[in-house]
Amino acid sequence: MILSHRSKKSVSLLWTKLILVAFFFPANLAAQPLAAYHDNQGRFFIFDNGKTIEAEYLPAKEFSVGGRCVLYTDSRNRLKMYFNGGITTLSVNAPQAFAALDYLAVYNIGGIVRIIDEGRDFTVSTNSIKYIAQDSMVTFYDESRQLLAVYYKRRVQMLEDGLVGNMANQFRSGDNLVAYISSRTNDFKIFYQGENRVIEPFPSGGTFKAGRDIVAYINNADQQFKMFYFGEIIQAEEFPPESWAVGDGICAYVDHTGTFRVFANGEATDISSIKPDFYYVENQMIIYGERGYFNVWYNNKVYTLETFIPPRKNWIAHLNTIVYLDLNRNVKIFSKGEQKVLTYDLAESIFLFRDVVVVNKGMNNNNVYMGGKKY
Repeated sequence: MILSHRSKKSVSLLWTKLILVAFFFPANLAAQPLAAYHDNQGRFFIFDNGKTIEAEYLPAKEFSVGGRCVLYTDSRNRLKMYFNGGITTLSVNAPQAFAALDYLAVYNIGGIVRIIDEGRDFTVSTNSIKYIAQDSMVTFYDESRQLLAVYYKRRVQMLEDGLVGNMANQFRSGDNLVAYISSRTNDFKIFYQGENRVIEPFPSGGTFKAGRDIVAYINNADQQFKMFYFGEIIQAEEFPPESWAVGDGICAYVDHTGTFRVFANGEATDISSIKPDFYYVENQMIIYGERGYFNVWYNNKVYTLETFIPPRKNWIAHLNTIVYLDLNRNVKIFSKGEQKVLTYDLAESIFLFRDVVVVNKGMNNNNVYMGGKKY
């Protein structure tokens, strides 16, 4: 929680109240199989674990599907939430931004930032701030009060105050950790599993990227490529790579020789001696192109999906699933190491909401697929 024009004592008291309220929230539940789409009459539907609900008879202006809820703005710009079978209005004013994540949801109206946790909606800031929202974590930075704080597991914890400079460019948030360079001490720090840890001094600065249970970083002082991996520090390379990207406990990178590599399971191994045409990291998958082939690395194995590379607009990946259109515009799916044709219906567009696929066959004629079954 970041508040302006309040004493530190009042900030602390309000944080304490939020922590006590959050303590009585129900325990985390598993993510629900949710999806959302419009039909050919413009009506807005929500799919919830096999059931389809007509949420609005007029089109929603925007929507975001999370693991617990769906947020959307209706035709009058009111922000609404679908949660546990019901729809509630969160605000009659249009939000500046909103997002439904795997475990949380967050929205910002007029500088007031609110978090939704298990359907409970509460304010965490009344000041216009910069924040990064991830699956189960929201990190806040208040320029006016020079505070960095995080909401994680129903607790708000201040990481550091008295920060100076453009701190907004010096912190990154993963799904369950926050990495930042303290402008006050020049230390590189990582908040992980409830503990704020000093990793090493960054007297000359550095670069870093954060994922789930992993942070890949380069200290400008020694130029070594290192990993913060499940709480341990491991040197992956002596020299900085050409590029890198992180996911859930993995880091894909092109090293200084052009070799395509992956850091996973505590060690670095080669994916290919050939520099990829492109690559993306999505959770535990590395999707990449190599000499015109469409490939994915998953669970220490490389799978060739196609002998052509689909246009970026024709494929989508989330969690451990990739859905894409082949040359005939049939829909194919790769999930947890298995590949198959999802449908031979010609698709105009496809959408993936975790493990739920929505196939638009044209004119908003949609089919929903979950667990290989069509709804």
